[in-house]
Amino acid sequence: MFDKASGGGDLGNIKRILVIRWDAKIGDSIVSSFFFRELKKHHKNIKVDVITAPHMAAMYQEHFGVDHVYCCKKRPGYSELKALAHEIGTADLVIHLSKQLKMKDIYFLRCLGADNVMGMDDELDVVNIKLGHATKGLHFSEKFAYALKLLGVSSPDRRYVIPEDVERQSRIKKEWPEQPVISINPYGSGSARRLNFDNVSMLVDLITKYKPGWKICLMSTPDTKTETEQWCDQLDTDNVFTVQSSETIQDAIEIVRLSAAVISVDTAIIHISSGLNKPLVGIYNPDEENFAEWHPNSDRSINVFSSESKLVNVNLLDAVELDKVISKLMRECC
Repeated sequence: MFDKASGGGDLGNIKRILVIRWDAKIGDSIVSSFFFRELKKHHKNIKVDVITAPHMAAMYQEHFGVDHVYCCKKRPGYSELKALAHEIGTADLVIHLSKQLKMKDIYFLRCLGADNVMGMDDELDVVNIKLGHATKGLHFSEKFAYALKLLGVSSPDRRYVIPEDVERQSRIKKEWPEQPVISINPYGSGSARRLNFDNVSMLVDLITKYKPGWKICLMSTPDTKTETEQWCDQLDTDNVFTVQSSETIQDAIEIVRLSAAVISVDTAIIHISSGLNKPLVGIYNPDEENFAEWHPNSDRSINVFSSESKLVNVNLLDAVELDKVISKLMRECC
């Protein structure tokens, strides 16, 4: 009902681009961050606007350099989408790179009425610049690089934009030890992507085995801080600590920036570490398609996968393999 072909226009005469990123998480946004910098660098007169969630607005506005941010709540109604489209007005190109667009997405694109819509869902008529088949199997950063190529930017700098907050960094440094620190982030989204205490303890033992004089920071979120503090007490070693003042994603970024290396199950921290060129161990559940599109873009990353199981759980790790990986990570730190 809503899927009607757009008019189709000349991409060489684009004056305003709207990028829809209302489903983007921190890690996803970091992966696509170079797109905005490179587009503005090569097309200074093109206006680039973004739709995103309210908690992501500052990152796009202050650090990624977009011209204007429109905020949209997680589950807007049809009337709200129509009002948002009216507020935005006319754009020459709309980019929406979700792999499969839902009915509300299609409705919103129809309300916008842009001449050009770039998207991954090749089966839709409203998407006239189809990237699904053309970028199949590519990392998501490569998908955005492909979009840049279509817009005349053939050799973009693909380094991620990582926000820096000197004030927060200074505050964290007050708790930071003089010795080198390896940070472990045991918390991913959902219980299947959270390390349990036994695996955290094993990682601590392995790091101490290879770097006995180094410190280990257990990263946390506001809702996991109490558990993380309890783990630090249970580990009963002076080598392990957690940053008490860490409350936001920017605090997490500054912790990664100060670390000698990072171990994480969370993809946001993995992409941040990649962007900061940190030695890194990424721990994943087995999912080849997802890994192909979202793996760390770094020559300094080592990846570990939990064992295949009917019950997907990142804690199904092989101790012998993990020992080899931590040994390799420690060599990378030197």
